[in-house]
Amino acid sequence: MRRRPLSLTLRVALLLSAVAVAIFLMAGVYLYTTLARQMASRDDVELINKVTQIRRIIAGLPSPQAIAQDQRQLMETLSGHDDFMLRVNGPDGAALLQSARTSRPLPRIDSVPAQRALTLDDIHDWAPETGIGRMVSAAGKVGGGETVRITLARERSDRLKILRGFIADLLVALCGGALLALLLGYAVVRHSMRQLRSVIAKANDINANRLNTRLSVQDAPVELREVGVAFNAMLDRLEDGVQRLSGFAADLAHDLRTPVNTLMMETQVALARPRTAEEYQALLASNSEEYERLARLIENTLFLARVDNAQLAVRREPLDLRAELLRIHDYFEILADDVGVRLEVDSQAIEAQLDPVLLQRAVGNLVSNAIRYTPAGGAIRLTARRRAQGVELAVANTGPGIAREHLPHIFNRYYRADAARSGQTQSAGLGLSIVRAIMALHGGSVRVESEEGGNTTFFLLFK
Repeated sequence: MRRRPLSLTLRVALLLSAVAVAIFLMAGVYLYTTLARQMASRDDVELINKVTQIRRIIAGLPSPQAIAQDQRQLMETLSGHDDFMLRVNGPDGAALLQSARTSRPLPRIDSVPAQRALTLDDIHDWAPETGIGRMVSAAGKVGGGETVRITLARERSDRLKILRGFIADLLVALCGGALLALLLGYAVVRHSMRQLRSVIAKANDINANRLNTRLSVQDAPVELREVGVAFNAMLDRLEDGVQRLSGFAADLAHDLRTPVNTLMMETQVALARPRTAEEYQALLASNSEEYERLARLIENTLFLARVDNAQLAVRREPLDLRAELLRIHDYFEILADDVGVRLEVDSQAIEAQLDPVLLQRAVGNLVSNAIRYTPAGGAIRLTARRRAQGVELAVANTGPGIAREHLPHIFNRYYRADAARSGQTQSAGLGLSIVRAIMALHGGSVRVESEEGGNTTFFLLFK
């Protein structure tokens, strides 16, 4: 069974809790280490002070035997310190005084000379049954000038016992702090997520009929502002795509309706009464023209759909552009002569890596449009030039030109100027869209220059 992922709020709260635990732990370790070091240092200083005090007391006694006879004064120095063990050995090594026995025998260490004061470096570790012990050994002189050996040790001070209890308290505080950090973090993050939930609620309200709705990013936090801007940009693209799709569907339905209605009307008229063979032949010829128009419309629509979905591969090969333009010239020459238009090619031999099929289709669409809109006696010129950015082909024709208000839209699908739409029903308005798509496949561009009542020139720049 797949485990359900944790919510973002809980994840952030757990992360905050983990960070808090790490900080508490580091702070606790630091405090424990510092406190333990300070307590150990104080214990060592206390050992030195006790030995110094014992030295003074011994210096006031007349002989080593006095130490054994009157131990009260020396034992009073250990009052309140049950963990201390004091042993004094006479000059012959015999024990003159011993306050208590340790859990393990003390190791033999060098004694500090009687004339030298003790320092922290004179303190040594030793190993009792539990924990770590500290000890010091120093020589002391009695009033008669004889030297005795003083050994003072402790197994574990009260401070270190308190420190052990501090560890338990620290662990309890750590667990409590982690739980508190988790609860507070969850509450804070949940409160901070209100704006994100608001964004999600607004996003849920957006549908295909309300694509004009946008998220407000002015009052959003910086982190959510970028998400809102990206989301709004996506909505802009979706709205544009939906509008283009709606327009595409409407224009496609319009262009399909015209030939279908024509076919239906002509067929119904032909079936209304008996006809001669010549009349049926004329009907079939008319229907054939409409079928060809439908076939071209469907083919062009499928071509643009494949381009939009990146399903059309460009197969580049070295081409002689002059030879390609002459081939296009030969194909359209008869059609141009029929309408009284002169077709010319002005190009040197230029080689370029292009797709020959797509090139012929792009230039052929431009030549076909030029023949359609060039009046009798006019001319169409095909040229090819090498530019700094690549190779540029141009198709120029004389004629009425294109009105300035139509120039920004002529490459849109199904767009046609009003005069063209009413007078040229054989055009579906996809030719220039196909040209632009072919140029995009080649990584190039297409542009047009036209003056009303003057020449119109389309430029194809292949990179």
